[in-house]
Amino acid sequence: MDLVKAFLSLRYVSIIAVISSFIGAVLLFILGALKIVGALGVLLLGKEPISLLIEAHGAESATSGVVILVINAIDSFLFALILLIFSYGIYTLFINSSLVEEDQYPSWIRIGSIAQLKLYLTQVVITILFVQFLEISIVNGEHLDWKAIVLPVSILCLAGAIYLMHAGHDDH
Repeated sequence: MDLVKAFLSLRYVSIIAVISSFIGAVLLFILGALKIVGALGVLLLGKEPISLLIEAHGAESATSGVVILVINAIDSFLFALILLIFSYGIYTLFINSSLVEEDQYPSWIRIGSIAQLKLYLTQVVITILFVQFLEISIVNGEHLDWKAIVLPVSILCLAGAIYLMHAGHDDH
């Protein structure tokens, strides 16, 4: 019995993942906010404040530079949100599982299993890939070649695989 208690107490090591994910989320929120401020700077002040960032992304004009920065900010915010959900999910699954049953929290944040947490992560990965494709489409616009179809086909395959994995399940 003491060996089982000792083993179960190892679950508290997962606090490292909880804290690290939370810190990562905060950093990504800050990064997203800085990208929005950068987009505002480009819009109001022209290309000067962050011309290197815009040129690195291949934007041809300040307008497309603003759009790219806003899309990148959305990408950062999405990943920050999933890190928050991941952090909370690990906390409820391994440290304080009584939070899963409480009705005071919205259903989307009640993580009942590792499978549910993985589903959230894969859905956000698909969304992030879509945002990346949107950025590529905006930057390359008229100059897209056949290679540009690889990313949307990959997104479609991932989404289809997730759908097939969860088809017929009521718990998603």
